Amino acid sequence: MRSFNEVYEEIYKEKNEKLETARKYSLNTTYLTILVVIAIAIFIIIINKMYLFPFIFFFCIVGMFVMIIGGKKSNYRGAFKNEVIGALVSGVEENLTYYPDQGITQQIYINGEFEQHFDKFLSEDLIEGNLDNKYYVCMSEVLTQNETTDSEGKTTTTTIFHGMFGVSNCAKEIPGYIKIHSDKGFFGKIFGNKEKIEMDSSEFEKNFDVYCTNQIITMQILTADIMEMLIEFKKASKIEYELTLKGNQIYLRFFTGAVFEPNILKKSLDYNTLKRYYDIIEFIFKVTRSINKVIEETEI
Repeated sequence: MRSFNEVYEEIYKEKNEKLETARKYSLNTTYLTILVVIAIAIFIIIINKMYLFPFIFFFCIVGMFVMIIGGKKSNYRGAFKNEVIGALVSGVEENLTYYPDQGITQQIYINGEFEQHFDKFLSEDLIEGNLDNKYYVCMSEVLTQNETTDSEGKTTTTTIFHGMFGVSNCAKEIPGYIKIHSDKGFFGKIFGNKEKIEMDSSEFEKNFDVYCTNQIITMQILTADIMEMLIEFKKASKIEYELTLKGNQIYLRFFTGAVFEPNILKKSLDYNTLKRYYDIIEFIFKVTRSINKVIEETEI
C-alpha cells in the first residue's frame, strides 16, 4: 500500500492545475451571483419597492448556497470526484474501483445491525475491490433518516447517521455477533444491554462498549493489539466509529458527515481533507487484515 504523501504528490502533479482552474471558475461565478444580489437589493431600495426585497433576496441566497456546496450537476463537482477521488482511490490500492454515482445497497447496511429502524436510506460514492486478492471490500457514503408527522400533518426529518460505511469479508464465519460501539458513559453501563461485556483494557473501556453473543470468542478476537489499534485510530483521527462482526462480514461506519464532496472555498487538493479520506480507507484495510489474521489463528 502506497503512503499518502506518494499518492498526494502524484495527484497534485497531474491534476492540480486543471482542478484549480475549474474551482476558480465556480468561485468567480459565486462571487458574481453575490454582486447581482447586492445590485438587486440596491435597485429595490432606490425604486422604493421594499415589499419585493425579501422574496428576491431569499431566492438569490438559495441559489448561492447551492453553488457554494457544489450542486450535483456542476462541472467542478464532477471533475473533483473523477479526477481527484478516483485517483486517490486507485492510488491507495490498485485493485479498488470508484463509482461516484453508485452506492452500497440498503440491505448490506441493514445487515450491520447498527440501527433498528430508519425511513430513508441514501448512498453514493461506492468504492469496491479485492484486498490482497483475498477479501472483498466495499465502502460508500451512507445517509439514514427518520420521518415523523405531527397531528397537524407537518413532517420532520431527522438524520440518524451520515458518514462513511464499509464492509469486508471475514476469513471464517463468526457465530452470533460482536458489536463495538462508542462508549455510552456511566448510565450506559448501568442500563446497558445485558450482552455487554467488560474488556481487559481500561483504556479500551473508556472509548468503547462491546456487546456479543459469545464472550470467549470475543475475547479471543479482540486481542490487546486489536484493541490498541482501534483506540489509536479514534484518538488520531478524532472520528467516532462503530464496528460489527457478524457471520462472515466485518462492518464499519464512521460518523464523518458528507465525504468526497468538493468545497470551492478550499484548494482543490486540500491536503488535510484528502488525508482524512485516505486514513479512513487505510483503517478499513488495517482492520480487515488484522482481525482476519487473528480469526485465521483462532478455532471458531
